[in-house]
Amino acid sequence: MIKVKYYYEEFSLKGFCLKGHADFAEIGYDIVCSAVTSNAIAVINSLDKLVKVEFESVIGQEGHIECIVKDKYLKDSQLLLNHFQLSIEEIKREYPKNIKILKK
Repeated sequence: MIKVKYYYEEFSLKGFCLKGHADFAEIGYDIVCSAVTSNAIAVINSLDKLVKVEFESVIGQEGHIECIVKDKYLKDSQLLLNHFQLSIEEIKREYPKNIKILKK
C-alpha cells in the first residue's frame, strides 16, 4: 500500500511524502504505482522548472518520494500541489485498497 502524507503550513499545502508500493500488480505492471509516481515526479518537475520554487526537501528513492516547498514559495505552489492532491484522491477512489491518505 502506498501511504501518502500531506504537509501544511497553516492552511496552505506545503508538500507531500509517498512511501511504500501499491502492490496492485508485479513490478513493471503496477498501474497504481505508475500513476502515483508519474504524478509526483511531474509536480516536482513543474514546481522546479515552471514555478522555480526552492525546496526544503526533495527525495526520490525506491518506495519513497518526498517534496516540501520552502515557506516563501507557498503561495506560488498551491495550484500544482492542490492538483497533485486531487489526482491522488481520484486514484485512491478507483483503487482504495492500494493507497492510504494521511494528513499531517
